[in-house]
Amino acid sequence: MVAMDRHETPRYNHQLYVYYITKRNHDYWKNKKVPFEKPYPILGNYGDYILLKNFFGNVTKRLCEKFPESPYVGTFYGTEPALVVQDPDLIRLILVKDFFYFHGREVCKYVDREITTQSIFFTYGDDWRVLRHSLTPLFTTSKMKNMFHLIKNCCRVFENVLEEKATVKSFEINSIIKYFIMDCVGACLFGVEINAMEKHSQNPIVKISKEIFPKSTTRGIINVLRGIWPSLFYALRLKLFPEVITMFFTDLLECAFKDRQRNLSQRQDFIDLFMKLRQIKYLVGDSIRIIKNGRVQKVNLGVTDELLIAQCVSFLGAAFETPSTTLSTTFYDLAKNPKYQKRAIESDDNYFASNMNEIEFDSRIDDAACRLLSDETLRLLPSLANLTREVMEDYTFPTGLKVEKGTRIHIPVYHLQRNPKYFPEPNKFDPRRFLPEAKQTIYPFTYMPFGEGHRMCIAMRFAKMQMLAGFATLLKKYEVAVDDTTPQELTIDPRIIVTTPIENIQLKLIARQHAL
Repeated sequence: MVAMDRHETPRYNHQLYVYYITKRNHDYWKNKKVPFEKPYPILGNYGDYILLKNFFGNVTKRLCEKFPESPYVGTFYGTEPALVVQDPDLIRLILVKDFFYFHGREVCKYVDREITTQSIFFTYGDDWRVLRHSLTPLFTTSKMKNMFHLIKNCCRVFENVLEEKATVKSFEINSIIKYFIMDCVGACLFGVEINAMEKHSQNPIVKISKEIFPKSTTRGIINVLRGIWPSLFYALRLKLFPEVITMFFTDLLECAFKDRQRNLSQRQDFIDLFMKLRQIKYLVGDSIRIIKNGRVQKVNLGVTDELLIAQCVSFLGAAFETPSTTLSTTFYDLAKNPKYQKRAIESDDNYFASNMNEIEFDSRIDDAACRLLSDETLRLLPSLANLTREVMEDYTFPTGLKVEKGTRIHIPVYHLQRNPKYFPEPNKFDPRRFLPEAKQTIYPFTYMPFGEGHRMCIAMRFAKMQMLAGFATLLKKYEVAVDDTTPQELTIDPRIIVTTPIENIQLKLIARQHAL
């Protein structure tokens, strides 16, 4: 009989412990009679995403396609069970009718670990509801109409930049569009003239914006770790956003507040709203429970500088990254589809002819071809591939499936919007899907590029206003075209939370002979 080394038993126990931790939940969906794919240890069903080999949306899409007739699919997000709900009627329950049970995003209990994660995007419950109610007035029709002259100023600078770019063989449209959107965001929300289009990366706000969604493997690993293993993430004292972002917005707000106190402002922008919130010290609103039982219960949320900084980071990210990516990829799609570009130009000319050759805040631009084109681009590349939710109280679906508090819920937006069941020839760019008569046939809760229901993107209308203005401005005098440097297809970067192509989009401008 061979004697066992005295160090062997502890090592054997450690191996058993690791094995248990990585496989302890692997019967979770089997016991609930939910279809699922056998997971791998540690990586679960998301190995390609966790290892940053494939885009989150593609991985989820593959899992859904394996069980096309099931209303939901059980998955293992690393070591954690996650229910992917692909039935639109059940999605409606989650996002609207029974929203109270799903009002939080994932890893809710960790939102107070960082200043930046206390924003309206990450928070939940009473805090989220009070914030949403208090910040919504910034994006009313009247407020946006008052802001629009600032966007018009940015469009004039954009015209000059385009005139310069038309003289070169091709240029990277991603960068030019990002600078245009950044100028709009700076002027409308923060009350500062960034001049990103003219001075490029010299402005500190441009530099800090790149820290929010950087194309880096390090940030990709951070996103994965916090999303799947938040307890480990914070035990290692990691942060989702670098400290430099918090410091930057601390200084920005302090300087902006002092400037507004010296010089009274009528801009009614982000900074003015924040100054008012800071003065009242407490936000008062209805508890989240009013959604469940209809009973009015008032709750308070203290206004701190940290709370305001968190909202700055959230709004800069939302108002900058999504519009710039969508507008860039829309021009890319137009360059590859000249027949749709021709129709867009005709619509653009009609718009300017009816507005004395000026871009105006007018509902008619919303109905123009550019709206159809951006809607189709957003179908192919929604801002978030998956909407993530957390079960806030035990809930039973109409199917009989019970999900316990804390369960992760994933809504596969990217999969739904590329599902041939809802969108024939789903990988084909076809803006006709969003003509008024065709749009009415889109099944509810299968098209959600900005989310849906109570947590729909609060800045959606502002984002679209920027995109439509930039779109109309470029097509007023130019066509876009591909050349031998233009990528044939776009690959989505798995390292970034929002849907962003890896490739730089090289296009060329062609001056229109009969431009207005």
